[in-house]
Amino acid sequence: MPPCTLWYRGAFYFMKKIRKAVIPSAGYGTRFLPITKLVPKELLPIGNKPAIQYVVEEAVAAGIQEIILVCHPSKLSIVDYFRPDPELNAFLEGKGKRDELAALKRIESLAKFTIIYQEEPLGLGHAVLCAEDAVGEESFLVMLPDVLVVPERAGALHLMDACEREATWGLLLERVPQEKVASYGIVKGEKLSEGNYLIEGAVEKPKYEEAPSDLAVLGRYLFPPEIFELIRRSKKGALGEIQLTDAIHALAQQKRGKGALCEGKIFDVGNPAGLQEIYHHLRSLR
Repeated sequence: MPPCTLWYRGAFYFMKKIRKAVIPSAGYGTRFLPITKLVPKELLPIGNKPAIQYVVEEAVAAGIQEIILVCHPSKLSIVDYFRPDPELNAFLEGKGKRDELAALKRIESLAKFTIIYQEEPLGLGHAVLCAEDAVGEESFLVMLPDVLVVPERAGALHLMDACEREATWGLLLERVPQEKVASYGIVKGEKLSEGNYLIEGAVEKPKYEEAPSDLAVLGRYLFPPEIFELIRRSKKGALGEIQLTDAIHALAQQKRGKGALCEGKIFDVGNPAGLQEIYHHLRSLR
């Protein structure tokens, strides 16, 4: 059965396939400076592929047909990476470089790519809100390019499978140690079974002694379209940013979601150490 979510209308249930994924990519990548002054962190290489391609391939493996990239106008190289380059393709064709040409055409054909520009980095909630018109009235994934999960089926596909028959929205979770709780969005949840939770609320970066659990939001979200209105109602933080966690908490008050504990190996590629760690891990698998 294709990845899908459960909807309810009247006395009938019906399944609707998840077709779209939003990938927020508008941040400055300050932890990688000075290189990110020139190259977006999403395009930093892991082997011969940029980090964001791994996330796109994870989405496609989960059945996603349209990737909505939320970019800053200064990061056009991310857009260019997924666009056809007729001049380069013609050059490779003329030189008989068929393998290289096939690799480029595969990237271009992974999915339909829609580009949305976020003029100012006003928080993750705002980045998701920028994609509202492109998403429309359907459920969708949000996938953070800073987080890679190996194997890829343990990420978005695992979340969608977990939500398929029991919830209209959900989050991929990881258990974090005490000293890292204050660095994450933390959920309040009731354990349903091993690795599965009913989400009752969420709080952004709480002190450990005030945290409702040690279950952190990992960077894979499955949302209904109602999330957009809840983001709009969210209050801005001290830095003028709109936190996605606040809208998640409000959504949980309306209808409980599903939390699925990640079963794969998690890499934070939003910092240099994490980027090197996954590079060495993938090399070890060859």
